Amino acid sequence: MNIEQNRSLKSLTTFKIGGPARFFVELAHANELTEALAFAEKETVPVLILGGGSNMLVSDRGFLGLVIHIANRGIDVQDLGTRTQLRIASGEVWDRVVQFAVERELWGIENLSRIPGQAGALAVQNVGAYGEEIKETLVSVEVFDRQRRLFRTLRNEECGFSYRKSIFNTSEKGRYIILFTTLALSRVPKRNISYPDVKKWFERRPEPAILEIREAIQAIRDKKFPFPAESIEGNAGSFFKNSVLPPDEYEKLESAFERNLPEQAARLRTIRARSEGGEIKIPSAFIFEACGLKGYREGNVQLNPTQPVIVLNETGEATAKEVLTLVHHVRTIVRDKTGLHLYTEPELIGFTAEELRSYGFNEEEIARYCYGR
Repeated sequence: MNIEQNRSLKSLTTFKIGGPARFFVELAHANELTEALAFAEKETVPVLILGGGSNMLVSDRGFLGLVIHIANRGIDVQDLGTRTQLRIASGEVWDRVVQFAVERELWGIENLSRIPGQAGALAVQNVGAYGEEIKETLVSVEVFDRQRRLFRTLRNEECGFSYRKSIFNTSEKGRYIILFTTLALSRVPKRNISYPDVKKWFERRPEPAILEIREAIQAIRDKKFPFPAESIEGNAGSFFKNSVLPPDEYEKLESAFERNLPEQAARLRTIRARSEGGEIKIPSAFIFEACGLKGYREGNVQLNPTQPVIVLNETGEATAKEVLTLVHHVRTIVRDKTGLHLYTEPELIGFTAEELRSYGFNEEEIARYCYGR
């Protein structure tokens, strides 16, 4: 095991921002993990698990602990009649996993095409897109339990999945290191083309092939989202979560629109009319557009002009300070006009609680962003 010192993290994150790791190690085999954790204990430093680096912003000072880069590989296939299970190593690039499944006509994750990062990160946020969430196909995850110091398997129902949440980024954050994820995919076609953009794409072809769906998702995403691994402008994928509001909170939002953004109130009511069930999902992209923030720029940082939930390192020279300054400003504008507090998605690495408070993060968010404090 080769432990490096002062390894730059900028080149290992898709945002292309951040200072160095005090210690850094790349692990290709799960059995090396206990040795790496023992080193961190000996040095009395915190540990950060790094995958594809696509959902994080590292502070300009870096991470004052041990970064463990999970780099194991492999996909094991088990056929079970009408279903096939894939056991996926966390170091696998996620979009290649989707390609692997689509080539074998295994249904269930094709709508998750072109999502950046490694497979180990999917369960953490219950990643979802275009009407699919990973919880719908996930059977289990194999983890190392840092609290009990042993390897375990957690079933789907033990992961506490909800919208963009799991135990891995809430109640048990930092406890488990995900090494393998097992998914159950269908050999029988299960098309999910109800999402508006996808439905429109296939309005004349109600039964597209699985490869056609993947290609459609790729094309739709590429029009809106610069793919982090390929983008000239660094980014961390979606920076802002959509808001999920109970009816009483929605009524407050509609009242704020009628006062401050009356020309956008009809569009807001259209979103309400499309909602199913008791809660109403309000896209943050719509909120930014309603507030006139598409393309908003400060220095080297910009909200993507086509999909403003993405924050761009537009020049490639941005700092973490610039990113959080812009985030603070746009969230303040949104709050003043709509009353909404837009929550952020990426992990914020190496920031202190005091720093995050200065950028407008509340105590709930600060408790989540625990690395480096």
